[in-house]
Amino acid sequence: MKARYIMCTASCALMIAAACAIPGFAAAEVLNNVVAVVGDEVITRRQLDQAMRSRGQTNPKAVTDPLTKQKAIDDLIDEKLMDQILAKSQIDVTDDDVARAVAGVIRENGISIEQLRTEIASKGMSWEDYKKQIETQVKRVKFVNQVIGPQVKITDQDLRDYYRQNQERFRGDVRAHIGQIFLPFENFQSQADVEAFKAQAIDISNKARHGADFKELARKYSKGANAENGGDLGTVELKDLPEPVALTVKSLGQGEVSTPVATDNGLFIVKVISLPELSTSDFDKLRDDIYSALYDDRIKETLRSYLQKERSKAYIEVM
Repeated sequence: MKARYIMCTASCALMIAAACAIPGFAAAEVLNNVVAVVGDEVITRRQLDQAMRSRGQTNPKAVTDPLTKQKAIDDLIDEKLMDQILAKSQIDVTDDDVARAVAGVIRENGISIEQLRTEIASKGMSWEDYKKQIETQVKRVKFVNQVIGPQVKITDQDLRDYYRQNQERFRGDVRAHIGQIFLPFENFQSQADVEAFKAQAIDISNKARHGADFKELARKYSKGANAENGGDLGTVELKDLPEPVALTVKSLGQGEVSTPVATDNGLFIVKVISLPELSTSDFDKLRDDIYSALYDDRIKETLRSYLQKERSKAYIEVM
């Protein structure tokens, strides 16, 4: 991004001047720790380093890539700009909104509120800070729905074009050839029994995901359909599967194995053996999924355009 160099606002100047006036802090030292200024706020080198480390977790080369660094700075600027826009907006987030969002996190991850609190604490974050983070996320969603969403228009022809151009994206959304390992919930006598059961499921999943023969594991451990044949269910309609399993299959690529998936009756470990080709008749079955995918893409495009316009109005300087 080409930096805009304009006169610093009074409060921005005071902020830098105050920092420089602190004993032991030279002006050069302060500026060396700032990578960008957005309005009256700064993006620090520490924040950039954290963003780069996050990218490095999925791509080690990204940590030293100049283009990745520039993209990280741009993303941080957009986040800071978005926070400032939200702070000035009239969008309200209630305690009930936050409670529903937290309940959604608990439901989607299949954990209890106590487990969530423990996980948050293990990351060095207080429960109140976590709820503030959730509040910000809810506010962003409301902003997108109220301000960005109305700008997105999708026609039937748009859906058909998108479906035709993105066949690979939707393979497996209607049917898939899968194998399964099913571990039913049993009459556990203690919490230790529960933990041992979960540990065994994770161990089986890890073995399958790291190259062990899925069929052999199914023959040995599964208590579900076709266990004697390696858990191979053939090609199944996703609508006939338990919802958590169907959603998991949709998220997997060909040949991939899931982590344990909880249902009312037990834990499933699923392997996608193959994904059949889609036909033109599948369009109507997938219409809602196609709309959601295209809508998400259009929302991202429209939000990027919106933020680009807001950048042109804001004071932004990259050091």
